[in-house]
Amino acid sequence: MKQPYQIDLGIVHIHKNVVAEIVASTVTDVDGVELVSKTFAENCIELFGTKTVPGITVNVDENNDVSVDIQVVVRYGMNIPDIGRHIQDVVRLVVQKTVDISLKEINVNIQGIERGQK
Repeated sequence: MKQPYQIDLGIVHIHKNVVAEIVASTVTDVDGVELVSKTFAENCIELFGTKTVPGITVNVDENNDVSVDIQVVVRYGMNIPDIGRHIQDVVRLVVQKTVDISLKEINVNIQGIERGQK
């Protein structure tokens, strides 16, 4: 990620889990979209102290460029390409505004369709 922010009182570091939490909060605000649930492996990892955000993966490459992978379930009847683009747009805007990071990639993976109760 970007170099730590130097301010008058010291340095501010932003962990990639912070970015993941911001992305998760942003995505869950999109109408007709839910993040995928935690997998068994993610639940096991959390038992050992590493917190994960279900459906969100933040990657930082050797150039400190940040990419986000988002796994969602979309409500039946929604226009999937439009929802994917909308998620990318709002995530890019909120992350830029909140932590001043320009994301290199925002990959939205539609993992399923949620059908309503009959």
